[in-house]
Order: sequence, then C-alpha cells, then structure tokens
Amino acid sequence: MNGSNKQPESADAVVIGGGIIGTSTAWFLARQGLNVVLCEKGIIAGEQSSRNWGFIRKQGRDPHEIPLMVHSLEIWEDLYTRSKADIGFHKGGTLYLSETEKRYQANQAWFEHAKTFGLDSRFLSRQELQTLVPEIQEQKLEALYTPSDARAEPELATRAIADVAQSNGATILEQCAVRGIDVEAGKVSGVVTEQGRIKTSTVVCAGGVWSGYFCRHLDIVFPHLKVISSVMATEATSFSMQQSLWSSGLGMRKRQDGGYNIAFGGSSDCEITPDFIRFCNRYISSYRHSKETVSLKLGSRFFKELSWPKKWSFDQKTVFEKERMLDPRPNEKLLNEAYQLLGKTFPNLKNIAIAKKWAGMIDVTPDELPVISEVSNLPGLIISTGFSGHGFGIGPGAGKVTAELAMGKIPTIDISCFSLSRLQK
Repeated sequence: MNGSNKQPESADAVVIGGGIIGTSTAWFLARQGLNVVLCEKGIIAGEQSSRNWGFIRKQGRDPHEIPLMVHSLEIWEDLYTRSKADIGFHKGGTLYLSETEKRYQANQAWFEHAKTFGLDSRFLSRQELQTLVPEIQEQKLEALYTPSDARAEPELATRAIADVAQSNGATILEQCAVRGIDVEAGKVSGVVTEQGRIKTSTVVCAGGVWSGYFCRHLDIVFPHLKVISSVMATEATSFSMQQSLWSSGLGMRKRQDGGYNIAFGGSSDCEITPDFIRFCNRYISSYRHSKETVSLKLGSRFFKELSWPKKWSFDQKTVFEKERMLDPRPNEKLLNEAYQLLGKTFPNLKNIAIAKKWAGMIDVTPDELPVISEVSNLPGLIISTGFSGHGFGIGPGAGKVTAELAMGKIPTIDISCFSLSRLQK
C-alpha cells in the first residue's frame, strides 16, 4: 500500500485509525462511492492489528458476536478472492482442547450456542482427535472443533484491506494524527489533523486503545482498559497442523512462513493506568471470573498517562503524535510457560527455536463486547472499538456495519447489543 500524502480539504467521511476495523470501514465506505479519508497516526496495522494471534473464529465467541462473525467470515472469503496479496487466509478450523474437566465443561456450555446458531462445531473423541492431529499428546477428554473457522496473517491482511480501500478511491494518510473533532451547532463539522483541517459531517473513531482518551475532549465517557497480550513465533518446521489451537495454557496458529504463533492461552497483563482507577468498579464482576488469568501491572505507563491533559489545543502537538505506536514488552514468564506446554503437548516441537517475540495492547470493555455505535448527543460521530481481543476475525464484518451506520443505513446485522449507551449507565 502506498499511503496518499496529500490531505484533502473535505471528505464525506473521515475514519480515525488504521487497524483492521478502520481499514475495513474505509473499504466499505469507498465501495459505496463515498469520498473517505483514513487517518492513521503511525502506520497501517502498526499496533494490535498486526500483533494478534491471527484467528478468524466463530468458536468460543460470545453469542452476541456470532451473527456478525458468521457474516465476517463470508467477507474474508470475498476479500481473499479480491486481494492480489497473499494474506495467508486458510480454512483450517479451530480446535479447543479439553485438558481438564473444567475446560471440558466450558466447551460443552459454548457448544449449546453453536447448536443454536447452526454452526458446524462438533466434539471430537480421543480417537478422532488423534486421527486429525496424530502428533498431539496427553489428551483424555473430547475436543471442540469448528472446521469452517479460518486464519490469516494479521499485518498482511490489514494492509491488504487498506490497499483494496485505496483502489476503491479511499485516501489513506499514514503518519497523520487526528488531534480532535470540530463541532458546530451540536454536530460534527470536521476533524483537525496535524496537517490541517478536513471538513466532514461524519467521523468514525476506530482508534483501539486510544479511543477513550481521544473522546475525552468531547466529554464522551467510554470505559475500557489496556490489556497486554504476549506472543512469539517459532522458526519454520516440517510439522504441519492446519487447525488453530487453544487451551487454557496454549494458543497456537500456523504461520504463512511455516512456523507457528505461540501464546499462553487466555493469560495476559493489565496495565494499571489512571483509567484503571477511574473505571475499576465497572470491572469487578469480570475480574472475579478472570483473576487467575489476568495479572495487574503497575509501571511507568501509569505516570505517563497521568501527565496527559484532559483537554488540549488542536494547534499544538498532541500525545497522539508523541507516541505514534504502542510497543509493550512481552511477558517472558508467560511465553516460557507456553513454550513448555508446547513441548508437552507436541513432543516433536519440544526444542523448536523461537524466531521472535512481541506484545500488543488490547482495549477491553467491562463486558468484553465491542462498541459499534452512533453517539446520541453528537450526530455524525460513530465509535467502533473496544473489541477486547476479538477484533481481527470479526474486523471486516464490523467494518461493514460501521460503514452502514456512517451512511445512515440500517446495519445488515443487528448490532444493538454493541451500543455505547450500555457502558454509560
């Protein structure tokens, strides 16, 4: 993708954020003939949209997300045929192990949702699992399997979507932070970027973990917290498991380069920030259910964000330009545990070399569901963020319904459960 360098004076819509949600939204807006500008403060897919596991899954999702995810998978297949780039898209299925009775019961509970929505999910006996993945070891209980699930390379896919959006007429501006939104007569009238003003009546905020702070200058309360997920990639190997795998201690996905992405399944670090203090009471219930897998961390991030202004001038450099890309350190302890579990589950990978390690910062809402919503007290603003680590696979579908909201249309999929108002009560 060759990002456009010239910022236009006006647009039908401006999308803030060059991740999977923002690029998908820009693509669908451009397909409808709108003059759309996407502004990314860093580079396309520079943050979580290039750092996630790469799962495109229906399996294990909250039932509220399943209809949108089913539609999103259809769009992924369409994108795969449209894009000239090899994005690593492959329907290898998703496999959830039942390594403990607790995990087995959780898989059983989710399977009831699969039946409700008519998904192709099913349980595999020990013998069927062994036939599907002969190398797997020490599995005593049935595994949950959804063969129609897929995977893709996150960075390649997100940039390919930006390319398709651009080929449909969208203007893509990298290294172009939006400092704020202009409001006239109670409605959106434009955005101010570091390059100047763009006149527009429609703005989509798809800024991921930055969205809550960005909305502060508009006095919009949007509770979400920053959670760090650590991942590593192995060297290429002759071992070939097409299924993306998840257990309570191991997540893995085949990479396009012949290696595997490996993570400690379900475990992450939560940064204690000023917003954590501000919104922690809204997370008490979810924390009680996840305290075994979420570690609270207090570090320099708290003091950095404490220094951020609550209001700022649009004619001065903002924090969005001072920190163009979040690049947290991976949790070595979690990755070491994942490596040990990898060798235990797949003895033939026990000593495989690790090529690289990284971490990404996820925006998590109190109910772990996204916000895809108009803002009732500011016509012209749509928020599409807070995907809580589920955003990559559902991204194209989310982009489509976000674009429909931006065009004043009734979304293809019912998204009323993703309203902003539910988090403001």
